[in-house]
Order: sequence, then structure tokens, then C-alpha cells
Amino acid sequence: MLMMLSSLSSSQAATGFPFAFMTIDAEKAAARKYDYIVVGGGTAGCPLAATLSTKYSVLLLERGGSPYGVPEIENADAFGKPLDETDNYTSIAQTFISEEGVSNARARVLGGGTAINAGFYSRAGSEYVRNVGWDEGLVEESYEWVEKQNAFKPYQLSPWSLAIRDGLLEAGVLPYNGYTLDHVDGTKISASTFDSKGKRHTAADLLRSANPDNIVVLLNATVSRILFNSPAQEAKPRASGVEFMDRHGRSYQAFLNETSSSSSSEVILTAGALGSPQLLLLSGIGPSEHLKEFNIPLVLDAPMVGQRVQDNPRASVNWLSHQFYTIQVVGILIASQNYIESLSTYVNGTLSFNKNNVYREVIFEKLAFPLSRGHLRLRTTDPRDNPSVRYNYYSNPLDLHRCMHGVRVIDKLLNSPSLHRFNANSTHDFNFTGQPLPKNMSDDAAVAQICRDTLNTIWHFHGGCEVGYVVNQKYQVNGVEGLRIVDASTFTNGPGTNPQATTMMLGRYVAMKILQGWTE
Repeated sequence: MLMMLSSLSSSQAATGFPFAFMTIDAEKAAARKYDYIVVGGGTAGCPLAATLSTKYSVLLLERGGSPYGVPEIENADAFGKPLDETDNYTSIAQTFISEEGVSNARARVLGGGTAINAGFYSRAGSEYVRNVGWDEGLVEESYEWVEKQNAFKPYQLSPWSLAIRDGLLEAGVLPYNGYTLDHVDGTKISASTFDSKGKRHTAADLLRSANPDNIVVLLNATVSRILFNSPAQEAKPRASGVEFMDRHGRSYQAFLNETSSSSSSEVILTAGALGSPQLLLLSGIGPSEHLKEFNIPLVLDAPMVGQRVQDNPRASVNWLSHQFYTIQVVGILIASQNYIESLSTYVNGTLSFNKNNVYREVIFEKLAFPLSRGHLRLRTTDPRDNPSVRYNYYSNPLDLHRCMHGVRVIDKLLNSPSLHRFNANSTHDFNFTGQPLPKNMSDDAAVAQICRDTLNTIWHFHGGCEVGYVVNQKYQVNGVEGLRIVDASTFTNGPGTNPQATTMMLGRYVAMKILQGWTE
């Protein structure tokens, strides 16, 4: 059992530290050893660490701060504000720009992407689960565990969501599936991580299920590299701990418990689809020629680290309004498996709804299962810096063709009777601030140009440490021991309309497998 680092005062709880095991005291956190060191307190890391702590001692390292008591995180109608107000080292979100010039963002806060996203909660499809090879019974149990704490059925649809629902049906996105968490073709209503009062519930809330005597959550701790024991002749390198820096740049090391059996003493990366491949590279695991460029000592020549990365491209139309709507409805196209959704993002005003606030309304299509892939490489050896990433959007011509199909569905939606009625009966107006759709939707060149000109991200990037290339089916890193990766970097394809449900599920799922003896 771990001893509490300190007692939690009421003032600490009020300022964003609701759990006694949360701390920013790096020296105390590094003063003991742990059965598991989890790097990244995000969408997968929080449920994974909470579950492991029911049996083992766990150190969870998060490079950002607490999401609690932060209005721009907790308030639904502040969605988008953290994405616009970023800096290099301290902001809630960290902007990165792909080599193609597409602006994107990664989370830097406990709870990860669940603290800055649009909140839509929907599971992966059953075919996806079968293709990955997961235990379907444990997947169901793990989803339910997450949903009891973090998924909320809309108590009613907003007028805009009603119009979107009916408009999708009129546009031919059939059948209507009502409310369901399942990934099914047609139009459906799904859950949200925002409750009925508009308060966000992040993956950090899943830490309530942790054993408080068995876990330490260290905030503002940026891991710079994984430490390895010097292997005996012909033996694989074994992870022994991590090196990290606190918010002041002071360096520390945290180590695994050597008294534990080898099967219950691991470093687990849950740093996300940029952070995990970046950290492998910084630790000497990756393409040897690339590591040589930065004088990083080679631990393992692993050419596929950082390869086959993907980001689902988004094509959209947008306009400004004084209304805010959360995502409640999605259209899943049968022919192409594109997803049609609508969201609002904060532009300016107060951090709670005000009739004078300005929001950007967006109707978009997310291209599911793109065929185009890219790569990730280091820019610097500073773990706080973003790596270089190229997604090669639309490099496969079939991706562009499928995008064009989605754009044509958006046009049908905009011209549906339901959206026309909504527009006529409200102050809503489609005065597009970006590029409008072409008047002649049969013009393939013009429709394709919309895909190129409105190319953007939906923040669902994945890959770089893919199962079958970098990790095995148990998420263990190939070629070394005592190291796993459990996050979206392991995905071959993005799961469902929004990956947060499945990524939280995966954290719980892998931890349960480990507790059940899923070892080397």
C-alpha cells in the first residue's frame, strides 16, 4: 500500500484537487517505487490507472494540470475556447500544425481529450470490435463501467438537433435508430459526456474508482524518456522506470518496484497518438537512422514507430450565430461510412451561455476509415515540443471520392424541409462565413474542391504505434519487456463516430486483462 502524500484541505479541493492522491509534489512522488507507472493521464490512462490500482501500486504521470474548477473545460458552451487559446508549454490544449498546414490540437490536462472535445459519446461498431480481436464480453462490461459514470442520455433534443435529425432522414440517411450507444447505419441520437446541466465529465472522473491508498496522480510532470535496465547478453531490454521534469523544469526519475514479479511491473504509455510514438523515439526505440540524427542512443531499431499515422479529414460549412448546441445526433452513411454531424464552438463572450455570445455553427462530414496514411518524426529532443507529423490527407484518391459523397449529403441536409422550417422560425440564418457549397452539386471538380478548400481536422488522429507493427495483441511493445502502449496510437482505424468511448473502454479493458493474468 502507498502512504498518502498529503492530506487534502478544503481549499485544495476547491481549487481543482478533488482526490487526495492528486499532487504536484514531484519529489515525494519520485521517492518510492511502483508496480505500474502510467505515462499520460488522458482518455485511456485514467481508467487504466484507476483499475490497476485496485490490486497494484500505480503512479500516473500527467504533463498538464487539473480539469476541475476550470470553466472553459467544465461548461458545455465554452467548447472550443481551449482550442483557440494555446501556448507552447502551459495551456490546456497544445496546437500542432501538420506538414500539410492543417491546424490541430492535443490535450495537456488530466482527462486528456475528454476535457476539450465536443462530448459526443458513441461506441465502436460490433464489426470493428471483432476485427480487432477483442473479447466481446469484456468489451461490453468495460463500456458499461465507463457509461455508468460518464455517459448521459439527452433529456431532450434541442430544436436544432430535432431539425438535424429530421433533415438527415429527409436527406436519405436511413433508417432512424432512435437513441442508441451502438454504432449503426442511419440516423441516431447518442449520449454525451455533458450532463443535463451542461457540465462536462472527463476521463479524470473515472479515478473515483481508484483505490486511494494505491495510486499517486502527479500533475505537471512531463516524461522525457523511458529508462531501461542494461540487458544481459541476448536478453531484451526491460523498462525500469521513467525520467520526467516538473513544471519548473527540474528533472526526476521514478522507478518500478523490483520486488514485483516481472509480469506485474511495467511502464504503460497512454500519452496519445502524438505523445506515445514521440516518447518511444526519445527513449531510443524507433528507426535507427532517424534516432542517429538526434544523437539518441539506440535501444531498439523499430522502423514502424511513428509510421502509418492517420487523421480523419473533415469537410464542412459554417456560419456565426448566438445559439449554442451540443452534438446529439449523427448520420452514419451506409455507402461510404462517412459521419454527418453538427456542432457549435465558442468564438467570444462569457463562459456560460449568454444571448450575446458568438458561436461558430458547423455542419460537417467526417471521413471514416481513410486509406491515406502518413508518418511522425521528431523535430527536437525536448518532450514538450510537438513532433513533426504528415497525414497525407486525400493522397489516396478514394478518400477524396468518398468525401465528395459526404459533401453532397450535407447539401441535401441544408436544403431539407426541416432545416428550411427551422431557419424560417428562428433567428438562425445560414450566412456562411467560410466557403459555401457550389450551386451545381453535379460538378465533380467543384465538389472535390470543397473537400480540399475546407480540409480540417475533427481531432481524431491515431496510429504510430499500431497493433501488429509496434505492439502485439496484448499491447506490449515488440522487442522489449515491461513496456505497453494503450491509447489511440495503437489503432489501425478510428473507432466509431467519436473515439473517446472506445479509448476509455480500452483503458479499462486492458487493465482488467492484466488483473486477470494477461501477462507475458
